Amino acid sequence: MFIDSAELYDAIYSFKNYARECDRLHNLINALVPGTRTILDVACGTGEHAKFLKEHYAIDGVDINENYLRAARQKNPSGSYVCADMMNFDLGRTYDVVTCLFSAIGIAKTFHRLETSVTCMARHVRPGGALIIEPWFTPDQWHPATPFILVGEVGAGKVYRLSNSIKEGQLSILLHHYLRATAANIDLYSARIELGLFTRDEMAWAFEFAGMEARYDVEGLMGRGLYIGKHDTKIRCSLVRPAEVLGKANRTTR
Repeated sequence: MFIDSAELYDAIYSFKNYARECDRLHNLINALVPGTRTILDVACGTGEHAKFLKEHYAIDGVDINENYLRAARQKNPSGSYVCADMMNFDLGRTYDVVTCLFSAIGIAKTFHRLETSVTCMARHVRPGGALIIEPWFTPDQWHPATPFILVGEVGAGKVYRLSNSIKEGQLSILLHHYLRATAANIDLYSARIELGLFTRDEMAWAFEFAGMEARYDVEGLMGRGLYIGKHDTKIRCSLVRPAEVLGKANRTTR
């Protein structure tokens, strides 16, 4: 799991250009679904995207970490934020656009959970709306990195994150160690994050399984690409997985 502290999370990811990403996302949404008024951000984290997008849309969020949601509510007081798993939430309404950004879909870990999560998100997209998912790396793209350090600031103090990564089967494992230095103390925290490595075929199938036709934008918001889905009335209600995807599903379910 990610570190529980929203404060430390935001400090470490202060390098991420959320404003530029939201400009790109705003242009994309306006082209995809003209007149968009409502957005649901799934695995919304601390609400950094909503902080910028709220200037254009009414944004709600879902995340499994209540500490992150408290931070998101402060950044976007008009939004409704619900603590729930991306696999099985039900808000009882639909939105013009549903997003799942910063590769949070990797948290699904297995192909079965990927299908379930995308289907759950798709149920919250109104007819004519869109589902936008920013993927994690594919198995071919993932290469465990050499250890590196990121530095952030929390008030007058510093936080350092030493990171390493490994691969176990079809999972990428991120190992983070946080060192927070203040005038009074030095605290150490650790986090192990497991993210599923899904192929392009598996991602495309998950959208089809959810009754959506998806296209892939190679560049996306930050170079990781984007999957953009819309409801497809031509997709049959009962589908059979293509053989090549079935084999990968058996491989990635654990």
